[in-house]
Amino acid sequence: MKSLASITNPFRSAIVSDPWHWDVVDVPEIHKEAFDLCRSSLDYVRNEHQSTSVLIYGEAGSGKTHLLARLQAYLAGHLTIYGQAPAAVFVSVRLQTSPQMIWRHLRNKLGEDLLRPTADGRSQLERILLPRIAAVCPDIGEPGSWLERVQREARNSSAASAATDEMEDVLDRLDQQTRLDDRDLMVVIGHLLLGRFRRDARAWLRGDSLPENSLRQLGLNADQDYEAEERARRMVLSLTRLTGPDIPLVICFDQVEALQSHQSDLAGLYKYGQMIGFLRDETSNTLLISCILSTFLSTLKQAIISSDLDRLALAGERNLASLTPGEAKRLVEARLNSSAEMREVRPAGLDRFWPLKEADIDEALRLRKNTPRLLLSYCAEKFDLAWRPDSLNETLPVEDFLNQNIEERLEQSAATASAEQADQILTHGLPILLRLSKPAWESRVIERFRDADMVFESPRGRITIILCNHRNMTSLAGRLRRLRDQIGEEVLEDSTREKLILLRDARLPIGTHARKTREHREQLLARGFQWVNASSEMIAALDALRGLISDTKAGDLSCNGESISISSVQEWLMANLDRKLSPLRELLDEILPENSGFNDDDFEICDDLNELLHNHHLVSVTDAAFRLGCDEARIESLARLHPERFGLLNGPPAVLFQLTLQAPDSADKPGKAIQEVR
Repeated sequence: MKSLASITNPFRSAIVSDPWHWDVVDVPEIHKEAFDLCRSSLDYVRNEHQSTSVLIYGEAGSGKTHLLARLQAYLAGHLTIYGQAPAAVFVSVRLQTSPQMIWRHLRNKLGEDLLRPTADGRSQLERILLPRIAAVCPDIGEPGSWLERVQREARNSSAASAATDEMEDVLDRLDQQTRLDDRDLMVVIGHLLLGRFRRDARAWLRGDSLPENSLRQLGLNADQDYEAEERARRMVLSLTRLTGPDIPLVICFDQVEALQSHQSDLAGLYKYGQMIGFLRDETSNTLLISCILSTFLSTLKQAIISSDLDRLALAGERNLASLTPGEAKRLVEARLNSSAEMREVRPAGLDRFWPLKEADIDEALRLRKNTPRLLLSYCAEKFDLAWRPDSLNETLPVEDFLNQNIEERLEQSAATASAEQADQILTHGLPILLRLSKPAWESRVIERFRDADMVFESPRGRITIILCNHRNMTSLAGRLRRLRDQIGEEVLEDSTREKLILLRDARLPIGTHARKTREHREQLLARGFQWVNASSEMIAALDALRGLISDTKAGDLSCNGESISISSVQEWLMANLDRKLSPLRELLDEILPENSGFNDDDFEICDDLNELLHNHHLVSVTDAAFRLGCDEARIESLARLHPERFGLLNGPPAVLFQLTLQAPDSADKPGKAIQEVR
């Protein structure tokens, strides 16, 4: 028989950080009123065909995300105590985004969660589409069997054409009933249902920029960058109509606090209020749930206009109150009973809280450990103190915790922060970085260039940033052409006071075929614009920074059960920015005035070299110089100057290699990095 000293502490890892990761240890009595409000509001949407909204707030660690996870588990059929769950689509949106991209962020999360698989293996999108198809086309029979047959035939070269025609006919009939009036969306749905071009179809649904050849293969209209927010808003509305009147869409907004780049920044919250009001008024099948800290309520009310504030909690609001003694004891008991290891070592007939005592729980409540997070952390320490006191030395000081936490975030961001996410990361993270390290620089309303993404001003001058992370060169050329037309013949004279930056992820080279794009770029550079390539390390570090700050603001960053204050995190970041997040210092050097960007004579060579390595992966310096019509010494010098972009093996002969190899296109798997060499 195991001893208590050898088993896993049942009170550790108690935080639910993602509503999609259901913690099976649940006490239904805790926050029952808030959960019942969500369920009754869902019934209202379904029965009245009218959208509504709920506001949930509570202390840090009170269980806001756990409540959303309970709702997700209920809709997925995992909680049988409530009976058969009604059909609904669940969407989780952490608002780690900027005001100017809030609709694109919602579209991304909506598309992402619609594509999530459910218990039967089908995606949420398929679960809502198949009943609607069956209602419109009863002649197809059982919709699941029909879809499997059509998919089989689509994979058979001799029957593929007939399967495609049949799918187009069915979707056309669905389109006529739903009146989506969105050809591209119906085309993409057809590809997803048939299992064709899955990676690109999924990317389009999420709102990612696609190259022209991918758009042609999908049969879609050319991607347009202009008014991207408006296009995202229309797509969100189309997707809500697609679910139909009988299947509500439950959109849960968490970490609303992350919309602020600093304490006095209300722009993001104002936009959020507008979005909630619009969704409430323009949809008929949506339940909107917003979760915030109790201490944030006054800030939210200050930022949102009264009409939108009314729409934020139409169905009601609930405060996640502190645990009662009964709730606290049931939570501790449930946590102990969930451990199979505990059941093996537990002697019969002992107290239900063994190896703890009921007095321990009473003491925790007297010490105001009255949120689930604080209570479970307290019990974890009591458990270790009694049975393995040596493990208490593992308790981390806050500084050590932050050191470890940022390393984990950097590792995760390096693996997940793709070029497709660069715009979201930059527009959300750069204001946070500048406010943290250079507080004199403040965000300003975009006035001079309508295509600008960010404008910052300080007594030192102005920084205007235009993001160029398009895979579609037609869209990028259009954006650069509009900028050229707006600046006319004006030439920027004083780069120490004003900096106009064209910023692109270094993983997206502009190839030699993109002649118009290069031409427009050259014209802008001649007028004083600067080209900045952001390395993958910069993007990953900025993603790690914004995630750390966002979690802290939302009360989701805790050490030893206690939430860490934003001031403590900011002080630690200021002391460790150069040491822990050195790529961010390099990024600041690139964008701040009086710092030169990429050398105008070299960036085209680097783009050409990047494209060459993208196609060939491994090239000798001699061969690269010959192909690009450049001096070997210059090629090698540029590779040494930009180790974040190019790998270099010393010779003879000197060899260049691509740092990251991408998996080949697949109909079934999204592209991902499969090898990285340092």
